[in-house]
Amino acid sequence: MISPELLEILRCPMNPSRVRLREEGGRLVCERCALRFPIKDGFPVLVVEEAELPPGCESLADLPCQREGHEQGSGVKDQAPDRKP
Repeated sequence: MISPELLEILRCPMNPSRVRLREEGGRLVCERCALRFPIKDGFPVLVVEEAELPPGCESLADLPCQREGHEQGSGVKDQAPDRKP
């Protein structure tokens, strides 16, 4: 079991700015994309390559958090800031 204090600060590595994890069935599950991270010897393994994909996803690119970023296309990341000389 992961302590509530640790769960409070852990985030999904696919979107660490705001997505929390919850403990479920001996794994940590991302509340957004449903990636399932193993807990080994009491330590969460937040390595994306070791996570179990949710049903319906065949690769990391199929995750909802990844599809949305590619579908938007005109997000803040894609725009260069206006700079004056």
